[in-house]
Amino acid sequence: MIKVVHVTAHLGGGIGRILSSIAIYSKSGCEFEHTIITLEATQMSQFEELCKNHGITVLLASECDLNSIIMQADIVQVDWWHHPLTTQFMVNCLSRIKCRLLIWSHISGCNYPAIPSRFVFLPDAFVFATPFSYENPFWSEEERRQIIERSHVVVSSGIDIDKPVKKKSHTSFNVGYIGFLGYSKTHPEFVKYCESVYDIPDIKFIVVGDTAYGEQLVKDAQASELIRDKMVFAGYSLNVLDNLAEFDVFGYPLNPDHTGTAENALLEAMGAGVVPVVLNQCAEKYLVQNMKTGLVVNGISEYSQAIRWLYENPHKRLRLGNNASKFVIEEYHIRTTTNKINKVYDELMKSDKSFHDAASVFGKTPYEWFLSCYMGDENNIRGTAFAETKGSAKHYLKYFNYDEKLRKVVEENESRVKAEL
Repeated sequence: MIKVVHVTAHLGGGIGRILSSIAIYSKSGCEFEHTIITLEATQMSQFEELCKNHGITVLLASECDLNSIIMQADIVQVDWWHHPLTTQFMVNCLSRIKCRLLIWSHISGCNYPAIPSRFVFLPDAFVFATPFSYENPFWSEEERRQIIERSHVVVSSGIDIDKPVKKKSHTSFNVGYIGFLGYSKTHPEFVKYCESVYDIPDIKFIVVGDTAYGEQLVKDAQASELIRDKMVFAGYSLNVLDNLAEFDVFGYPLNPDHTGTAENALLEAMGAGVVPVVLNQCAEKYLVQNMKTGLVVNGISEYSQAIRWLYENPHKRLRLGNNASKFVIEEYHIRTTTNKINKVYDELMKSDKSFHDAASVFGKTPYEWFLSCYMGDENNIRGTAFAETKGSAKHYLKYFNYDEKLRKVVEENESRVKAEL
């Protein structure tokens, strides 16, 4: 049995879904045995408990002999999205212990956090979770060519749906959304997108996700006279199939600068037979085929037209939903994802273990770690790079508040933000 050791910041959200799914699916006839090490405790423990219920070992780094486990692993897989603790692990550990290293990026890297080209050449195998990553604007054309030649794309889908869900009876026309509710992911004009179709008879917007991360979205929805009585915030869901059974359409307008890749919420909706309406951007444009498995639109006007068309054409809506389900089950089921990543493992096992100097990519201090994936002016940090999480400057400072240069950058940008208000 070949031992694959995953090192991940935590086992929550989308990463928890995909890693637990691969590990569990691999127990049935695969030659790979998965162990998952989290660098911090996971707040939502559902996927950790799921793993343990299926005999998958999940360990907290501070409570195990991490170095020994890395040394004994056949493959070390770092599941990466520029989390501060992951960078610290790579810099402190990988240059001291030989291993066969695979990096699986769970962000596109086309905006912040950017994927610098030299990072792709660091491990023995680099896996992107979306072909959109190859559009990275920070690479030269020669770098792009070399990266495409030596890397892999495995969409990190943990979908295990085998047929469309049975619809629950309802009288309203339900446009649903599932996912992170902060504007770093949801489109900043999400409310306006909903307002554009407020006059469809009996329309209802069902928003599923932790409202603790969507306080501004909730405020904006409540401030809208057009949709405040039509939007329902259903909270975080442990069984999204129940929610999807109530949806007629999956309205999924995302921030143009979002970092997502597999978009498991989108794939799950499609697998369940719910027609998606997405913007023509980022990973979404690679996952949805316009007028075949959903509708791909440009802006609010086309979004409005698409939702209205789906309302007025229920039979075509059903056909598109069935197409979407068949497509996702064939292309993005967990068995397909596992088979693809297993091929990368097989290839990787042909190489010898070696040291990997992550400091040459990220630097030696938290300040340098943050800057390694930031391509802008450090005196004018905005958007995701200055969010509370998402590998931002403030996120790094939260973990490494002893770094004076990082603290200075954060404080100066906070002063700028306050002055602009």
